[in-house]
Amino acid sequence: MIMDNVFRKIDARNDPEYKYVKENPSYRDFLIGFYYYQKDLSLNAGKVTKSSGKAHSYQNFLIKMIIFYKDIYGAFPTRLDSPQTSEGIKTFFDIPAFVKLNKESHNFYSATIHGYLNYLDQLALENADQINDDSEVNYIIKLRTKPKKRSEIITTKTVEYPRSQRELMAAKHKADWKCSYDNNHITFISEKDHKSFVEGHHLIPMQVQKDFEYTIDFADNIVALCPNCHRRIHRSIKQDRNQMIEKFYFNRIENIKVHGVNISIDRLEEIYTKI
Repeated sequence: MIMDNVFRKIDARNDPEYKYVKENPSYRDFLIGFYYYQKDLSLNAGKVTKSSGKAHSYQNFLIKMIIFYKDIYGAFPTRLDSPQTSEGIKTFFDIPAFVKLNKESHNFYSATIHGYLNYLDQLALENADQINDDSEVNYIIKLRTKPKKRSEIITTKTVEYPRSQRELMAAKHKADWKCSYDNNHITFISEKDHKSFVEGHHLIPMQVQKDFEYTIDFADNIVALCPNCHRRIHRSIKQDRNQMIEKFYFNRIENIKVHGVNISIDRLEEIYTKI
């Protein structure tokens, strides 16, 4: 098979296979969930307005890659959320014809693949503890978008506060798996998820959750940091630590307030001197 014929430009308005994929009942709920996931991430990151068509473009490019998948493997995928489908799509990165098309499309194909794989990660976390017969519900990511009362786990000696893996994953996704203090900091590829390794740090530390009525465990309060910067915000001298805190605080405080949480920069820096 000549790969140049596979990785071609597809006219979404007239291509019959595009229409087939878009209207296929087996794909419908997944594609809708993927669209809203991308839309919510872009809005929460403050990168687009409600009128932006970026999420719609991601959905369109994913549909085109499903057609590429069929041309390469001989059949349309049975499910878009299966490991077989995701592994098949990841192989596109190794095909020169795809690399060429991706470059001509301003890397939108590769961005869509990364968005698709991150969406699968979110779905896995979202549905890990539940099985629902309603497929449409299973493809909706439920991140926190408004104040949520804090909850506690009380042991014999301490009070602990639960942390959401979904919120942590969303924070890393919004940071594009790069260090939020300096995205030029290079770490390594994690064996767990095959992404650049970054750690999640709560800007308002979880140690002071008791001081707030609402939970502080949400993506806007979680900063993705390389291991060195994570140690720096905990262990460095006051001047360096406060420089980091102030950068994150002023970039995030308005989004943090949406969750019913407010704190001054002076109070936040004081907290770090005591933990």
